Amino acid sequence: MLTGTGYELNGVTGEGVVDDLRPNGGPATAPTAVTVGAYETEAFAGNWSVTAYAICANPVPGLVRVSTTSVSDSADFHSTTATCPVGKVLTGTGYELNGVTGEGVVDDFRPNGGVAAAPTSVTVGAYESDATALNWSATAYAICANPLPGLVRASTVGTSNSLDFRSVVATCPVGKVMTGAGYELNGVTGEGIVDDFRPNGGPATAPTSAASGAYEEDAFAGNWSDTSYAICATA
Repeated sequence: MLTGTGYELNGVTGEGVVDDLRPNGGPATAPTAVTVGAYETEAFAGNWSVTAYAICANPVPGLVRVSTTSVSDSADFHSTTATCPVGKVLTGTGYELNGVTGEGVVDDFRPNGGVAAAPTSVTVGAYESDATALNWSATAYAICANPLPGLVRASTVGTSNSLDFRSVVATCPVGKVMTGAGYELNGVTGEGIVDDFRPNGGPATAPTSAASGAYEEDAFAGNWSDTSYAICATA
């Protein structure tokens, strides 16, 4: 079963944006896969690719996927929050931008919770990267399960400066493994693109951290930072 998601854009360095990070499943069906779709934000002559990451576990009691979609209009910013059903907790996250085809960037992909509180919802906030008259919306996906032992949200905030690229890693507390993740860009309002949202681990190794790497989409003189979130449970 799928508990969390991730992605990586390879070779496009700030000119590609993930438009679709969509777990399958539904309100009564456990997710088992994630689809990642990405667009060029501007014409780019180089070769590039996208990698999808699925964080998987043995059957998890009560695992489902719920979603919420924002209003569809031509506003510059859209935000929506997907909340787990009562009695369930958040293990992982996903999102989808609808109708904007490369002109929208997710700036806020944030599970709630904290170092002593299990997350139960995820907020997705997205800006237009360039002005567009199109109507568009944002969908937040929450992967939810019955309560898991020791579930918490860890986070790491990167340095705030005006560099073109930054990367930060959120690591689970000792003795916990990662079920899912999230990120947040601070101060860049549509001019920053998360190019790398990558869990560690592998086919035989449980993930314990999430890396979030972001580029400026266009030159941006202000200071900005990147926050990485890891959703962690007792191993």
